[in-house]
Amino acid sequence: MVSWAAMAPDNPLRRLLIMGGGGFVGGNLSTLALRAGWEVQIADSTAREGVPGATWHALDLTEERALRALALDLRPHAVVDLAAVADIDRAERERDRAWAVNVEAARTMARACAELSAACIYASSDAVFAGTAARYAEDDATAPVNWYGHTKVEGEKAVLAACSSAAVIRLSLVLGFPVTGAGNSFLAGLEAKLKQGQAVPATPEEIRTPIDVLTLASCVLELLDTRFTGVLHLGATDSIDRYTLTRRAAELIAGRADLVVRQEAGPVPAGRAARHRNGILDVGKARQLLETPLPSVETALHRAIEERI
Repeated sequence: MVSWAAMAPDNPLRRLLIMGGGGFVGGNLSTLALRAGWEVQIADSTAREGVPGATWHALDLTEERALRALALDLRPHAVVDLAAVADIDRAERERDRAWAVNVEAARTMARACAELSAACIYASSDAVFAGTAARYAEDDATAPVNWYGHTKVEGEKAVLAACSSAAVIRLSLVLGFPVTGAGNSFLAGLEAKLKQGQAVPATPEEIRTPIDVLTLASCVLELLDTRFTGVLHLGATDSIDRYTLTRRAAELIAGRADLVVRQEAGPVPAGRAARHRNGILDVGKARQLLETPLPSVETALHRAIEERI
């Protein structure tokens, strides 16, 4: 385990440990948490540039002893677990690795949070659902159609069982750009293809409830301050299919909606995991609970593109 940068003045009541903080969502959350006055500690496989002021800890998050030792040494007030094998196809190929990161590492950190009486947030996904219903609320039955979704179901159970102060946030699609140059960002990938003039296939068959990364980070920080526990859906107040979303994003980024090609439904290609069709999250509970306003899809898209950090 290696640490970078000098520790900030000891302030355990405002110390935030972010697992997977070097990724797309983690880098943005780390940046906004620093601005909000948190002392930010990042645990990830590699230390990266892009989050000045944070302290990095490079370690394999699947090493239980190292992860537990880090938590007990830092004694954070709060932990946000964003670490995941989130590529659905990779998770299908590398099932053991996906289970180790998405379930076991999450369980280890949740147990440490319970010992420390720390707030704990675990990031989950709409992939826990079958995707056949018109809308999904927090208490609807889970029925994942791929291994990634299965690991998220089990990760949720592990975290909530291990830590009574834990919260689970389910996300459908996060819009924005990475600040560390790493992570799985839909908009960053789209922008790169548009710059090269590449055709971008997108299907109208998959419907999502996206949220921009800045609104998401604000919601997470609010949930930490209020010590929310339980399960909560975070997303836009409406939903959109991937084809329409991709065309709209391509227009806003580069004025090139013409490069987005409609991809009709067909057999799942070899090597590609099944996808849930309807990732339509009911965010009514979050709208009642949070002071942070949840945006429409159009507002989320504009904010993700125009207000990037």
